[in-house]
Amino acid sequence: MANSNIARAVHFALLVAGATAASVPAPVANAQEAELEQIVVTGSRIRVRDFEEVSPVATVGADVIASVGATTVDQVLNTLPQVVPGFTATSNNPADGTATVDLRGLGPTRTLVLVNGRRLTPSTTTGRTDLNNVPTQLIERVEVVTGGASAVYGSDALAGVVNFILKDDYEGASVGYQYGVSDRGDGAEHNIDFTMGGNFADGKGNFTGFASYNRRDSILQADRSYTRVDYGYYHILGAQAATAGSVTGVAGRFDNAAPNPFGAYGGVAANSNWVQEADGTIRRFNSNLAEFNDGVGDRYNFAPVNFLQTPADRWTLGGIGHYTFNEHAEVYTDLLYVNSQNSLQLAPTPATSVRVAATSPFLSADMQALAATREDPNADLIFRRRMVEMGPRQQENSSSLFQITTGVKGSLAFKDWEYDAYYLYGYNDFDNYTRNDVSRSRFEAGIAGCPEDYVKFVPNCVGVNPFGVGTISQEAADFIRLNFADSQVFKRSLFAGAINGTLVDLPAGPLGFAFGAEIRKDQTDFRPDINKQSGDILGFNAQQPVKGSFDVTELYIEAAVPLVKDVPAIQDLSLELGYRYSDYSSVGGVEAYKAGLNWAFNDSFRARGMYQRSVRAPSIFELVQAGDQGFPVYTDPCAELQQADDPDVYAFCQAQGIANPENYIQPNSQVEAFFFGSPDLSEETSDTYTLGLVFTPAFVEGLSVSLDYYDIKVDDYINTLNGGVSGIIDACFASLDLNSSACHFGPLDLPLVYRNDAGEMKINAPTVNESELRTKGVDLQVNYVIPVFNDVHVTLLTTYLDSYTLDGIEYKGSSGAYNIAGSFPEWKANLRVSAPIGPITVSWQLNYIDSMINQGDIPAFGEGNCNPDGDEYKPCFGTIGSKFYNDLSANWNINDAFELSVGVNNLFDEEPELIQLGIDQNTDPGTYDVVGRYFYGMLRAKF
Repeated sequence: MANSNIARAVHFALLVAGATAASVPAPVANAQEAELEQIVVTGSRIRVRDFEEVSPVATVGADVIASVGATTVDQVLNTLPQVVPGFTATSNNPADGTATVDLRGLGPTRTLVLVNGRRLTPSTTTGRTDLNNVPTQLIERVEVVTGGASAVYGSDALAGVVNFILKDDYEGASVGYQYGVSDRGDGAEHNIDFTMGGNFADGKGNFTGFASYNRRDSILQADRSYTRVDYGYYHILGAQAATAGSVTGVAGRFDNAAPNPFGAYGGVAANSNWVQEADGTIRRFNSNLAEFNDGVGDRYNFAPVNFLQTPADRWTLGGIGHYTFNEHAEVYTDLLYVNSQNSLQLAPTPATSVRVAATSPFLSADMQALAATREDPNADLIFRRRMVEMGPRQQENSSSLFQITTGVKGSLAFKDWEYDAYYLYGYNDFDNYTRNDVSRSRFEAGIAGCPEDYVKFVPNCVGVNPFGVGTISQEAADFIRLNFADSQVFKRSLFAGAINGTLVDLPAGPLGFAFGAEIRKDQTDFRPDINKQSGDILGFNAQQPVKGSFDVTELYIEAAVPLVKDVPAIQDLSLELGYRYSDYSSVGGVEAYKAGLNWAFNDSFRARGMYQRSVRAPSIFELVQAGDQGFPVYTDPCAELQQADDPDVYAFCQAQGIANPENYIQPNSQVEAFFFGSPDLSEETSDTYTLGLVFTPAFVEGLSVSLDYYDIKVDDYINTLNGGVSGIIDACFASLDLNSSACHFGPLDLPLVYRNDAGEMKINAPTVNESELRTKGVDLQVNYVIPVFNDVHVTLLTTYLDSYTLDGIEYKGSSGAYNIAGSFPEWKANLRVSAPIGPITVSWQLNYIDSMINQGDIPAFGEGNCNPDGDEYKPCFGTIGSKFYNDLSANWNINDAFELSVGVNNLFDEEPELIQLGIDQNTDPGTYDVVGRYFYGMLRAKF
């Protein structure tokens, strides 16, 4: 009811008051002030000066990007306190080669990325935008609006907007070369860029062309002490691997030189995995990690061969041009082409749940005798092993983005009215090539000894002996090796047009009007390799094709209504309004709107507040995902369940097909799940409230301070049913009824929990609109130009996180990878100080990340594992310490033709904080630096 009242109020105000222009200039004191300070701020279509916008905006200039040696913009954005880092150059697993931005931790698909106020085409079927596609050398500034902005820009702006403003009037030419390397001598990066532009036709037109090439070398996790051993796996999955249930192990011996198999099992004695040595003898599986036990241990350390920094090559080409025929018509165009090559590397394939026929000729006499003691001696054995003979799994991602924008703008024939209309077409081809995986069907045929019933389905079969060190021959390795390729295409067509102008002059100032329309169509087509579709892969999850599209037609109006001016206690009081109606082919009609108030008491003090209703339509992937495979960790409630312990659950397990639950052994620590989208998804909605104070004291020249409170609540948040697989299982077992809605999903006619013939639990996990995400906190921004020492510039950005909850679980002050993969420190801050000393500008940047606890120590997830036995080699993960990062740089304008920059990031070589069950590399590599101290230098020549 409250939201309906707000909507009616906004509609009424817009009808009565009209709306303001998309770029109506605000009154200014003089021409010089307008030229120097007046800009169009992202998040509002009103031309304002810094610290006069109603929505909080953080601005990052080109000088900041250059001073930290950033060759991709995510390197700068991830230092902002409002950002929860997403994929970066140090993301390897999970990763897809893209770099993303995530405002407030609402997710990259809820942060809208713009270039010159227009959408940048996404790179993946999920709708994520790759920041690698932004031409860094042409950026004039980056404007970040945190808070819903759908009334201004449409869907995907629930968390806010990141707008990259590019230089469009370049004159002359410049070429720059930058080189960087860590103090260990690895991870080198080369970047060459060229820019040339000039006016033509007596200044009526300008064209700026640009090109750049970037190459980044890899670093392995083995090259850093804090990443060469995976601690999270050791504490959580390592112990479970040794006690996976009543199983018979069939595997090889583990040591640093061995194939390092996991073990294998098939059902003999309780809690037993058995290992078959190369000589045929058998023994119990040793769950220790060899690195910590004098070389004795069967558990595989997969960390060393993983990339810590991923290698990449990127070419960027483009141009920005405009030509003015007269005041009524200026044509413009933007062209962008980016080709990116990025590689990921994972440890050799983990062969899990591989079936071994009891008649396999590679089973030793001892193992056959042990297997014969089972209740069903003819049943297959289940086998696990690391396939080190295959080499690391390597993924090569190739992305090609092409985007063209062409438009015309100018003044209309009456009053101060203007128009702007453009067409945008974007095409992104994203291909993935994977090498050194293992074919399940060939592997099982080879282990079985290539009997006739296998050979007729698996031609050219080669026997595979996986038991022991060096037993898989090169011929066998080549037979089971599986290389495959996936491809995906994202297309976007967009037409937008707007008119704006002053509608009427009110006593407090001009009231403007802007009306706009947009028509957009998004299409995606994901084509996984046929082997991936069938699940005949051991090292990766099965995926299904995704193909679909949607179109949307949108109408919007905006307003800045001057209410009161130059009366006691009110120097200026104005109202900012906006409304957008969007008609989606997928979800139908949706509404977004905003209402904000700006109250300037005097020249020094101002208050601002904004309410925004934002929407996000589901992505194509969320609508049509068709059963992609996953393996979340979960303990089967039926495994080794005694009837006396819980008779009701015992009977429910029997109803699922397990005759004797007390004898059922869960084969491993994970359950197989299949994830589905839903065509019945509706839009997400968010309510964002911001309230702020701005202080620009006239008696302290050069000082500006803003303090803003934000509260963002997302309803109908698109998420897996019941928050994830664990929630689905818990709900079904709580109902104890396979026919209930808790165990069967009616809209897709899917059983949610079911069993295969071996009794193994399987989960279908549909996507629904049922979660609620809410975050709130306070932002502090201080800008101070100290009028001494040639104007020292000081900028402080600080965020206090008051709360971050998903479905009632509080994540503030925690990090890890349970329900949400991210870090949410209570305090984050970025301090930057720069000072010119003659022709040299010296800059120092300090990033602060508050201490946290691991999500594994949150009561909702049970007790954490913090050095339980007092062993020196087991890190304590209970508390994640605070962190200070210092960056230092210097820029020297040698003369009019040459410029030199040098710098060092992570000056004191701070190591990352270790996080149990971290996102990757024992930590969160987006939040913490995993490379270490890094030096760089750049030389630029201007012509």
